[in-house]
Amino acid sequence: MARSGRIGGAAGGAFWGSWGSWGSLALAAWLSAGCSSVPTSLVGGPVGPYDRPYPATVEEIGNLDVQVARDGPIITMTNSTARSLGPSTLWINRRYSRPIGGFDVGQTLTLPLGQFRDEHGDRFRGGGFFATEQPDRIVMAELETTDDNRTVIYGLVVVGGQP
Repeated sequence: MARSGRIGGAAGGAFWGSWGSWGSLALAAWLSAGCSSVPTSLVGGPVGPYDRPYPATVEEIGNLDVQVARDGPIITMTNSTARSLGPSTLWINRRYSRPIGGFDVGQTLTLPLGQFRDEHGDRFRGGGFFATEQPDRIVMAELETTDDNRTVIYGLVVVGGQP
């Protein structure tokens, strides 16, 4: 009796051959289901509490004497002005934002760049040891806050914006 070289002989080969195509189909469906998910912001609302577009209509009224220094995936900034600022939003590159609770005179804030989000919920690529993508540069930093009961934007000084 000749052997076919397949598991289960000729009848078993027909079974495994048909199961192989079903298995391939099931695997393809399973993999494509993971690729079809879209960010929450595209489905029905913002991804997070502060994911919003840059406020292009807000008045820009000058620069503050605040330096934003980058050290890898972290920025540090010190309020060296003579006034405290209330709750504000820090903007990077007019795309990514992060709220801050306030900014007192002489206060230093240290913030991870990965906490900054754009209107679609995408994170700022800050880099770091385990980064899988090329880090973004910081070319502009701004502070959106209230001044005399109106929303305004101040420019900040960026130091070492390279990753």
